[in-house]
Amino acid sequence: MSNINRRQLLQGIGGFTVGTVIINQHRILEAATPRIEIHVTDSQGKPLDSKILDNLYFLNLQDHPIPELPRQVTQGKLFSDSPQFPFAIALKMLVEGFGEVTLYADNKGQGYSSTDFPLNLNLAFAETRIYRVSQAVSVWKKEAIQFPNTLESRLEKAKAYYNKALNTDDIYLKAKWFNSSIVESLKAGEEAVFLQAKQKITARKNFLFGCNFFGYPEKGEEYNQRFKELFNFATIPFYWKYFEPKLGQKNWPNINQRVTWLQQHDITPKGHPLVWFHEIGIPDEVRKKSYDEIKTLIARHIEEVTRYYRGKINYFDIINEPHGILWANELGYSLEQFVELTQIASEASYKGNPEIIRIINNCCLWAENVAYGKPPQHSPYEYLQNCLRNNIPFEFIGLQLYYPEQDMFEINRLLERFGQLGKPIHITELGVSSSTKTDESSYFKEPIGLWHFPWSETVQADWIEQFYTICYSKNYIYGISWWDLADGGSFMPYGGLLNKDMSPKIGFYRLKELLNQWNKIN
Repeated sequence: MSNINRRQLLQGIGGFTVGTVIINQHRILEAATPRIEIHVTDSQGKPLDSKILDNLYFLNLQDHPIPELPRQVTQGKLFSDSPQFPFAIALKMLVEGFGEVTLYADNKGQGYSSTDFPLNLNLAFAETRIYRVSQAVSVWKKEAIQFPNTLESRLEKAKAYYNKALNTDDIYLKAKWFNSSIVESLKAGEEAVFLQAKQKITARKNFLFGCNFFGYPEKGEEYNQRFKELFNFATIPFYWKYFEPKLGQKNWPNINQRVTWLQQHDITPKGHPLVWFHEIGIPDEVRKKSYDEIKTLIARHIEEVTRYYRGKINYFDIINEPHGILWANELGYSLEQFVELTQIASEASYKGNPEIIRIINNCCLWAENVAYGKPPQHSPYEYLQNCLRNNIPFEFIGLQLYYPEQDMFEINRLLERFGQLGKPIHITELGVSSSTKTDESSYFKEPIGLWHFPWSETVQADWIEQFYTICYSKNYIYGISWWDLADGGSFMPYGGLLNKDMSPKIGFYRLKELLNQWNKIN
């Protein structure tokens, strides 16, 4: 993954039929004629590499990425048509002293217009981060959150470095001071969000701490023992192509074996997923059918599965990644079709089991595909808005949060944004690496990103502690599921909480310690 940037990953994403909101936005974009000029350097004052800079994208002030406009990118400079509405800027880049992270500039929440350019983006990033963190800290203080003087000192240092950068004409010193300012405000933001989360934690009975249960029974008894030591919730695989390779011949025994073990150990199972238009979610016979035929087959499949497991599996991801991302849209469906398929999945699952707890599972939550992919594109947020607008019944929004190249402050902002949709949330999948080495047995092979320090067991454990604490502090989040308990076939390279030999990593013990602390509160 280190050799494939996020733009390359998302660039080939297939399009949808365009919704009304996006149509209007596209019309505005088509009319955009002013050209804008953006300058950015690395922390050493050298013009930023054009390949990195080409990953810059614009957002509206609701954090929705904007389809890419005509642009020209050179070393350290980007020239682009300007959106004709207030917009923000995002770019993933290396911040020396913190890591590789997505930075944002939004002109202190007001957005930019063409008259604000040319723009020094280093300055804009530093200014916006100070503003966002200061505003958040002010709000949290009104909620009686207590912050140490060291946090205020860090924010003051960020402002001081920012002013130093403003007051020098030396481009190298300017870059150095802006980088130092961003480091301090990044750290301040993460410290603040972590501190306020810890102070907001209260008793949370019946919270679901889970993991995918894909290693059973192959990984042996040590895997099983470690699983039940940590988790009360388990995701079991229902990938349609493997579960029913030939229509009418479902592999019930494979699932039943897992369900029986989980029931014996009082662990709640969840089926994942009932509908997914990834290669492994589409049986060969189904792939050849028309859309209308597929709707009928899906409804029958879902009703049969949920009826069979009624009382044994009540949680299901009824549909997975249904907002058109390339790898999950092999049949080329539109947004309207995905919404219709979600309605079918919702109704059929309820018909099979009126006690079902339905989760709609979403990935790529920052929706860079909208900026990088060929228009029209849609975000998971927009898709969920459509589901709610169409009154589709479901119980939980599912969010995937594999290392997103965002800091904890921005992760918190995203969670709050999805929380505003008014539905409770499950964090259905997440993971980060514990090593910088190549992992040939994992899906991605190479570790993704850089958070504070190169990935290690300690860095993984620190990330887990902060992320889980933030999530557990939110009363609209009801469950968190790690993806892959053990290395040796994990999704993220060295992303397990156990080594391949089933020995626990630091992250395993750190998470166990957290759960013990929270159980005492309960």
